[in-house]
Amino acid sequence: MKTNISTLAIPKLMAKFSNRESVRKGELWDFYYLRNPDLTEQAFRRILYSLEKEGRIIPIGAGIYGLLNPFLSSNKKKFVPNLSPTAEELSLEVSEYYPYTQYITWETRVLHEFMTHQPGQNQIILEIEKEATESVFNKLKEQQFRNIFLEPDSVIFERYIIDSPESILLLHLVTQSPKIKTKGVVSARLEKILVDIFSDEDLFFTFHGQEMINIFENAFSMYWINLKTLFRYAGRRKVVEKLKYFINTETRIKLSKPLENIE
Repeated sequence: MKTNISTLAIPKLMAKFSNRESVRKGELWDFYYLRNPDLTEQAFRRILYSLEKEGRIIPIGAGIYGLLNPFLSSNKKKFVPNLSPTAEELSLEVSEYYPYTQYITWETRVLHEFMTHQPGQNQIILEIEKEATESVFNKLKEQQFRNIFLEPDSVIFERYIIDSPESILLLHLVTQSPKIKTKGVVSARLEKILVDIFSDEDLFFTFHGQEMINIFENAFSMYWINLKTLFRYAGRRKVVEKLKYFINTETRIKLSKPLENIE
């Protein structure tokens, strides 16, 4: 059953939490329960779902939602990847020829808005299930995709990729990678991108050093980051403690809860 837009009381909700960037699930329950004492758990779940669909809240942790309030001067945004035509075409080719193969696409150019020094290169990252990577690589070569590399190491990267305006890197897909689907294309969530560049210094060395600090600080200030998603994926990459130490000691990021309480 669709929730009536009037039931959401969005103007009153935004006014209630006008000076807040985030809100707890319990606070949202209290807000709607006061308006409707007959509120049920099922109805409340529909309200939360509708608020997400309306672009008013975004889950950022266990029982915590970011408020997407257009009237808040420091308002953060929901990260929505804007893929280049090449990345979109690449993804659609994979979907057509390998409909049952899982993949994720993202581009390093999405990091440029967080950086001080702007790279002149873009790497399109295409992650594919390990068993299919070689087959996909050969198919894409047949389809005339240029500058495509299969699991390149640091030597190949420095020799052929680093100075190329645009390259395609075909990598093995890490299971349980955070993803989002837009325009029929499966792409990486920002949490995944941040963990990937942090954990793979050989492949993403151009983003390390001071630029890594810039990227994390600006990403956290501009977009809502789901800490549970971030650190769960960091666990898949085996960098949880290293990432916590980096955020805690190298950056000025202010988190909604202490790092030691994040699993």
